[in-house]
Amino acid sequence: MVKADRWIGLFFSLFAFYVCVEGVRLGLGTYQRPGPGFIPFYAGLILGVLSLAVCLWGFLGQTDKPDRWQNRGQIAMVFLAIVGFTLLVEWLGFILTAFLLVAFLLKVVERRGWGFSVAVAVAVAGASYVVFDLWLRAQLPAGILAS
Repeated sequence: MVKADRWIGLFFSLFAFYVCVEGVRLGLGTYQRPGPGFIPFYAGLILGVLSLAVCLWGFLGQTDKPDRWQNRGQIAMVFLAIVGFTLLVEWLGFILTAFLLVAFLLKVVERRGWGFSVAVAVAVAGASYVVFDLWLRAQLPAGILAS
């Protein structure tokens, strides 16, 4: 995997550079009045930093770790969990469905303990609420928790 990380990191670094250039070409605007290239530019910037980290990790890494996702059952469970999320998000609401998705992935797919799974699921659902509802004021499905 170390050799593949080098190429993948390089590819995504070049792609991120292209996205940043196009974002600047579209116009960034300001934080108060973002232009059409604002989000693409910063998304490309984040992608570029992360892909350079992967590339650097590929050059500095010494050994390959075995893949943990060799079981096709795990892949099927993740796919079905995402399909379930899509089907339940309108009825249960985004926050509750996000909690259930993360808890399921950690407990069933990754076979982590109950305490860890629930704690991380609560943290992810809480962070989703803060970012999307309070900070961005996005209109996410409230579901059965609607007041």
